[in-house]
Amino acid sequence: MSLTRTKYGIEYDTRREENDGSSAVGWIIVLVVIVAAISFIVHVAKRISSDEPSGEDALAAQQATLVVAPPPQSAPAAADPAAPAQPPPKPIVVDRMDARSREVKNLLLRLKTARDNDNVPMQVEAIESLRALPGDQAADFEDDLVRELGELNVRRLYALKNPQWVSDVTVKKGDTATGIASAHKTTLAAIKRLNPDVDLNRIRPGMKLAVMDSPALNLVVRKKLGAVDLNLNGKLFKRYQIEEGAPEIAWEPGIYESPANLRDYLARNGVELDADDAREMDELVPRGTKIHVSPY
Repeated sequence: MSLTRTKYGIEYDTRREENDGSSAVGWIIVLVVIVAAISFIVHVAKRISSDEPSGEDALAAQQATLVVAPPPQSAPAAADPAAPAQPPPKPIVVDRMDARSREVKNLLLRLKTARDNDNVPMQVEAIESLRALPGDQAADFEDDLVRELGELNVRRLYALKNPQWVSDVTVKKGDTATGIASAHKTTLAAIKRLNPDVDLNRIRPGMKLAVMDSPALNLVVRKKLGAVDLNLNGKLFKRYQIEEGAPEIAWEPGIYESPANLRDYLARNGVELDADDAREMDELVPRGTKIHVSPY
């Protein structure tokens, strides 16, 4: 409370008290601001001192940064006109199987499956499909395919008696094995191999004989390739390789006819085969079969 002397005596001075209150409030605000500023400065100083590594901590932080950070990219050096040109990088070598077409891959997979399951007809179908592909997609393993095809076809003929080539013939009264072979355009040797348990000199009426029934056979002598192809019904049955070191084939390109003794006939004209191959061909090919001599 503020008192003052006036002409009326001592009185209460309201204006002075108002001035005293305003002054006090102002000082309080100034004090608060100063305290807040000091607190902020202290907090910042502590934060800086805690964030700054020193000694081993600083070295570890630097090393960690060097390990994590990627190596700096150096600017490409200017080309030296006197230096020899660098060859372009070699292309990545792709596996031979990966470079093949999808069709070839599928056929090779089919062939493998057929081999694993001993499915002879499926093997033959896959091989013939591979060989029939346009271009030279199977050229690098053509020889292997042909060799396998020949082995399979011989097995189909004699062991499996493929019904496309072999039929059962009922022996009639007066029939002979030689007469049956002639009538069905095959050989006596082929009938014997198809019927290993039968004595062909003692056949009798009513007996069943497995016989190649009118096979459409022909031979192709390939002079340049050094091989003889035996075709059956328009398809390659088996390829026989001519022996290395054999004399030059005497035949001129053209068409000839096989005599009864094919093996000797071939040998006389420079077509020398392995003994087993020559015997097998002589066994399959009847007299009068056409022989095509090709320069290729």
